[in-house]
Amino acid sequence: MTMATAGHNSNELTDKERQALFAHHVRTDISIEAKIAELREQKKANRKLAQNDGFPSAKIDHYTKALQAEDKQKPVDKHRSEKENLIWLGLIHEDPNGDLLADRATKEQKIFAAGQAAGLMARDRVSNYDAGSVDDKTWLSGWDDGQRIVRENLESAMNKRNAAKAVSNKEEPASEEDPFPDADTVH
Repeated sequence: MTMATAGHNSNELTDKERQALFAHHVRTDISIEAKIAELREQKKANRKLAQNDGFPSAKIDHYTKALQAEDKQKPVDKHRSEKENLIWLGLIHEDPNGDLLADRATKEQKIFAAGQAAGLMARDRVSNYDAGSVDDKTWLSGWDDGQRIVRENLESAMNKRNAAKAVSNKEEPASEEDPFPDADTVH
């Protein structure tokens, strides 16, 4: 782009005009940033008051997002997903009647679920409990169960996902290859 020189009879801006216009936008941005900083301080002060009243920021954030959501089903789906995570971690008991905290998980259930989560994530098969103790055996049993869940369900889950994706893309379903081929196998 060519710059207009001073006195040129076009609508292009001179360098000095561009500089002045740019400075205007920078000053406006700085003013807006100052207002944002002031509002952040007000929000921070409000959050401290709310916390003193027993309302943590996470609760306010959750409520605000749900309140302002255009699609009200999204926060419901997120809640169900988070509840499912807590059940899988053994932090809460699954209640078919939908009561989130009907029965808290027992110590044994929590230890088993921690082992199961480690097995699902393919972490080392080593608990933080004394080797051979009841807690260690419970954790290892959970780890084995997590590994079993992956072995028995991952391939079918991936096949179903790939088939659904193929249908949505109107393609042929992906082949049913082993998602985890042996390291020495070349594909």
